[in-house]
Amino acid sequence: GGWSLFGGRKKPEPAAGGAAGPPSAAAASDSPPPLDPAQREAVAAESKRLGTEVHRLFNSGRYADALSVAEQQLRLLGESYGHNHHEYATAMNNVATLYQALGRYGEAEPLLEQASKIQQRTLGHDHPHTVASLSNLATVYEAMGQSERAKAMQSLVAQMKRTWEEKQRKRK
Repeated sequence: GGWSLFGGRKKPEPAAGGAAGPPSAAAASDSPPPLDPAQREAVAAESKRLGTEVHRLFNSGRYADALSVAEQQLRLLGESYGHNHHEYATAMNNVATLYQALGRYGEAEPLLEQASKIQQRTLGHDHPHTVASLSNLATVYEAMGQSERAKAMQSLVAQMKRTWEEKQRKRK
């Protein structure tokens, strides 16, 4: 099975696409040189291969192994696209999701916060990837015993989903 963009389960799932390696806080504003089409294609293919491996390991319960591969994907995307790109943010969400699955909530929380900020800026505040990161953040808050923050975030996520769905209906 695939990974849910909107979550909705107690056990979080990484977003589609996926990524690798914990980001460094200092690398927030860097942008690598643009890739030519062949380089872009190679990065996309390697990222997809790594993402598929993360899913395989995650689905077989091998979270620590999945985390290692997800971190490789995060590094690849950060080095290729920079740390303000939506693909990097999706990869960051996946690393955080694996931290979450391993009970490492304190490590998951800042990654999800950063991923959602990048996604809001690059994809929009109600985009499914943004909403997935915030939904995962609500689950982390709940797991950390911060039920009021979790409820507030769940409420925000529900509103964002409605806004997105309304936009999609208007496009038809």
